Amino acid sequence: MNAGFVKTVALAASVMLIAGCFAMKDKGAVPMTIQGFSSPESVVMTEDCKRIFVSNMGVELAPSAKDHDGFITEISHDGMILNRKYLPKEGRLNSPKGMAIIKDTLYVTDVDRVVGFDIKTQAQVFELDLSVEKSGFLNDLEVFNEHTLFLSASDVGKVYMISLGQDAVSTSYKLIAEGIKGPNGLYYDKKADKLYVVGFGDGTEAQGELGVIEYKDGKHGYQSLTKPLGFLDGLARFDDDNLIFSDWVSFDKPGLLRVFNLKTGELSTRSLSEEVRGPADFLYVRKHGMMWMPKMMEGKVLVSEVK
Repeated sequence: MNAGFVKTVALAASVMLIAGCFAMKDKGAVPMTIQGFSSPESVVMTEDCKRIFVSNMGVELAPSAKDHDGFITEISHDGMILNRKYLPKEGRLNSPKGMAIIKDTLYVTDVDRVVGFDIKTQAQVFELDLSVEKSGFLNDLEVFNEHTLFLSASDVGKVYMISLGQDAVSTSYKLIAEGIKGPNGLYYDKKADKLYVVGFGDGTEAQGELGVIEYKDGKHGYQSLTKPLGFLDGLARFDDDNLIFSDWVSFDKPGLLRVFNLKTGELSTRSLSEEVRGPADFLYVRKHGMMWMPKMMEGKVLVSEVK
């Protein structure tokens, strides 16, 4: 590892792998902060829990710039940077954001396209150009099944469904929702067959909300679940009854975590071990109550228990 990218870790308990996944031996352990990123946006883990990846938008926080300075980092469970620029091995990434993994392929949004890489060989194996949709801010990805992805396009207020083929010719996509204020983080509830969405607003006013997309009567429909709340970003299942999502609150102040009860509609807040400026598309490991949170404005990833 390059010595210039220092790992700041203070653990009161060891981190170990159990059946391919990690567990904190002491839930009261001091968390860890991993340094060395360039505007980290998203964290994703393989299904077997063995590998973790972080997307980096680049030195300049320019989410729609085609500046060729984006990359994806692989990190270890104990916070080591294994390979700062693991992807792409060849070619380019501009401003990679949301990621999703299906089998051995890591898919990532990149301004106006979706790119796929084989995480074993590092080869690029997929590319879908969506520039015709006039979006320069393709944002999050979520898995529907092994042949289908959901995609949010924040700047045009739309959510798409991508049917993955063997190549660009056999791949197709369709619009399933529009008119959403800056759709950002996505979470698909397979059991309920519902796609939850949080919005970032228009980027100037904190008007993002939590909503849901359902397929009824032969078509998809969007419904708001909350009033406008803030600049909302990451979204995940917190427990059986609740969703958890991040809110930037302001561009010059620390953000927060919000929890929404799906049964009662009640909203509450949670916290991490330290304040986060730019709480982006986090990874939440529900089994252990641990969150891997990109601190986008600081070039760090915080690993902490949710309190």
